[in-house]
Amino acid sequence: MYLGEPEIQAKRRILNVLMDESRKSVDAVRELAKIMSGEGDPTDTYGRLQEIALDVKGNRRALTRSLIELGEMVINKEDIMRVAYQIENLTDMMEGTGFRVKEFKEKGLEKALGDPDLTSLLEKDVEMVIKANEMVRMLQLNPEKVSEMLPNIEALEKDVDSLYRQTLIKIYDSVKDAKLFVVLKDIIERLDAIADMSLSIADNIIIVSMGI
Repeated sequence: MYLGEPEIQAKRRILNVLMDESRKSVDAVRELAKIMSGEGDPTDTYGRLQEIALDVKGNRRALTRSLIELGEMVINKEDIMRVAYQIENLTDMMEGTGFRVKEFKEKGLEKALGDPDLTSLLEKDVEMVIKANEMVRMLQLNPEKVSEMLPNIEALEKDVDSLYRQTLIKIYDSVKDAKLFVVLKDIIERLDAIADMSLSIADNIIIVSMGI
């Protein structure tokens, strides 16, 4: 389908906002990793995570306004908005996870967070969010190549699922304090949810690529 200059500019404008939102999700998962690993002051790091989450909401609102203004020049508005809302929800999930880690780290959680399987689970999450961001960038560079990037994210999600189950079993056997177990289980489940959400975003980015 031939696109005139106004349509090309509209597409570029929309993708730039979506790319900025997606890039901030990478910033967010890196800040979450800092909180969980004990790098820096957790209060300061969580503050940055909160700011990023607010910025992502601002990007999503800006994207909504742009899509309304551009009207029929963007044919796959619903697909783009679905991805934008998913990225916002993903960042909110990270912010909520960071809050839990910050609040409970001084109550016995820090030692449990050093578990190798849990560390690996977090690293896989970071990698998945980065790869989903790369897919968003590819929408502007070469939309036809976007689908080729999905298998890597799918493989990572399978690894996360396996690590999630291993880690749950491990904490069930080793964590005797009931309150600590509940908090740690919640954090692990959130890390698994971050992976699931990243895969869902990747799936929907492919749908967006079909309309570009």
